[in-house]
Amino acid sequence: MQRMNRRQWLGRVGGIAFGSMAFTSCGTRPEALAEVENVSPRVADAYEPISQIDCVACDNCMPCPYGINIPDNLIFVDQARYRGYLPGELDDQDFKSKADIFFDRFCNSIPDPQQAQHCINCGQCLPMCPDHIDIPRRMAQITALTDLVRNLRCLEK
Repeated sequence: MQRMNRRQWLGRVGGIAFGSMAFTSCGTRPEALAEVENVSPRVADAYEPISQIDCVACDNCMPCPYGINIPDNLIFVDQARYRGYLPGELDDQDFKSKADIFFDRFCNSIPDPQQAQHCINCGQCLPMCPDHIDIPRRMAQITALTDLVRNLRCLEK
């Protein structure tokens, strides 16, 4: 079985979940719109503001069969909220600046193979969490945010 991250998997199945527009490469994007409010509706629809997660890092969800460091991803989001750089709604005036800070710190804090984007929603972690956190949903929210920032950066080039 070939290991692939969520983006690769979605590309292979044709982007059924969010549409292929959300995961196009920087060089092939037909419209060159750099403002948050002009992002493709498919990209925007995949993103929803992330609420407080409250992971206690008990590590019951570990090890993830896909190598994701689940507690680090969840705790990073809560720390970003506490420190004030977790972006909120797309139409917030400071969305882009917060999203850029979040993305840069996320990429520098969690190695790529351990990031949320590699979650394939297998659900093996769900029965293990004593706080009943919907881990695959939270991983999808983090992935939607990081994918949105990647797309915005592509549009700026």
